[in-house]
Amino acid sequence: MSNNLTNNSRVKVKVKKGSKSVSSRRWLERQLNDPYVIAAKEDGYRSRSAYKLIELNNKFKFLKKGKTVIDLGAAPGGWSQVVAKIIGLPKNGKLLSIDIQDIMPIEGVYFINGDIMDEDIIETIKNKLQCQVDIVLSDMAPSASGHRNTDQTRALLLAELALDTAKHLLQKDGTFCCKLIRGKGEEELVSSMRSFFSSIKRYKPESSRKNSAEIFLIGLNFNDQNLA
Repeated sequence: MSNNLTNNSRVKVKVKKGSKSVSSRRWLERQLNDPYVIAAKEDGYRSRSAYKLIELNNKFKFLKKGKTVIDLGAAPGGWSQVVAKIIGLPKNGKLLSIDIQDIMPIEGVYFINGDIMDEDIIETIKNKLQCQVDIVLSDMAPSASGHRNTDQTRALLLAELALDTAKHLLQKDGTFCCKLIRGKGEEELVSSMRSFFSSIKRYKPESSRKNSAEIFLIGLNFNDQNLA
């Protein structure tokens, strides 16, 4: 990982009066001074979120060479880059990435430009992979509305859809990992996961922004209940 994560220098954005809103200037300053944004550029990752997956895998060790993986909400491809390297693409493993936005190709990665809310998405995935999978990952997040409760509710829906995908596609002892914004419905989602996984973990990576309410739920050792 880049040593820019320990860089203490700070960039300030100077703009002419009226040329940018205060919120836009602050967002740009945050991006320019975010050590994970800087490191991602140096390390060749498409997004700072790559480091979240690296941390999650270092903690729970679910990604391994030769595994078959689904990456939900893959754009712009940072998580897929991490997965592809660890599972050994293009020679080993399989990775299917899905997003409503296109992503630049990654060697060995299957890509579906599709919507997780599409009622046919499970069959589309099955037809593409022709097998059950070891791991289902989801870094899906709703477009920010600026209203905290609305964004949290939308994030919960995406997590529930990701879990539904996992229930239909994971093979026995598989792993599920998804992003969630903490709040209403969290305990109900965890309770639902307990019916399908022997162990549920909650984890907030160091690379998650401190003021973010996001956490990641990890379901370990999937109990196949013949839903596929």
